[in-house]
Amino acid sequence: MRTDYNIVLTENLGLPNLTNTCYINATLQALLTLKGFIDDIYRQKVVWEKHFYSVGFKELLSIRHCQFQLDNEKRCSLRRFKDNFVMSFQDFDNDDQMDAPEFMLKWLYRLRESKDDFEIIASNLSICYLCPVDAQFSFDMVQTITCLRCGSKSSIVENFIIMTQTVKANTSLDKCLLDGLTEETVERLCDCGFKESSQKHFFQSLPNVLVVQLTRFLFRNDKAVKDSGAVDFSQILEIPAKFCVNERKSVKYSLVSVVSHVGTSTKYGHYICDGVNSKQSQSSKSWLTYSDNNVKETSIQDVIKDRKSSAYLLFFEREANRKLG
Repeated sequence: MRTDYNIVLTENLGLPNLTNTCYINATLQALLTLKGFIDDIYRQKVVWEKHFYSVGFKELLSIRHCQFQLDNEKRCSLRRFKDNFVMSFQDFDNDDQMDAPEFMLKWLYRLRESKDDFEIIASNLSICYLCPVDAQFSFDMVQTITCLRCGSKSSIVENFIIMTQTVKANTSLDKCLLDGLTEETVERLCDCGFKESSQKHFFQSLPNVLVVQLTRFLFRNDKAVKDSGAVDFSQILEIPAKFCVNERKSVKYSLVSVVSHVGTSTKYGHYICDGVNSKQSQSSKSWLTYSDNNVKETSIQDVIKDRKSSAYLLFFEREANRKLG
């Protein structure tokens, strides 16, 4: 009986394609694996539920709730979600396949834009509001530039919700990340007249959810070209303390979902998601592959092996926030 029940659950977890909306479906499935993010949305519901700009939260929860419903109900929820999204981003008001990272960034930034209004509502209710996007995805990076002659220093702090990494074929995600943080010599004219400086990057703060985007598409001669270089990744991503301003020991992240692009063009191909199956206890077989309505069981080992050349977005949760199996 248990096996049959799990098969029913798996079959019902898919999302229908409304016409080239696999980029939305795959991204939403990845977001729904983020327990802390979903819990934060529920926790703040008393604040945002009556505000116009909270519709993004409402529609995400609606899609989550209808995963076990009939296909028509899912289509209605997904249509409401997209219609609301394109009200703010009209360049997505079409039936073309769009870029999944761009879609996710715009959706998350729009949710964050309304936090000032939500904070006022929370204050009137004598409670605190913590934006789920800030609480889970936001992190600050410090860039420090030091003149190699006079030692003059300048620093810039920038906020991000996605970390972008250049694809370096036949290497690992860990190495790509560390290469981007390692000190390097850059050309920069100092007031003293010297043109070379050292450049370092540090995490001033770390997110609960670290989303890594691999730069799969490059523009050459005004045309987007797919880079399908193989990048090794593992279940654990470790950030050494030496690259963190406020951490005394290395910080570990656990992989919970991967959005992959299968194809050769930004306008063609197909998006899929591999994610932790939160409906079951953690085990080597507790991952699912979501391809629109089609859902099948997989394992973390198969995901790591099969997605080296197609992984586009990788979602990691800070290990303290999710127990590893």
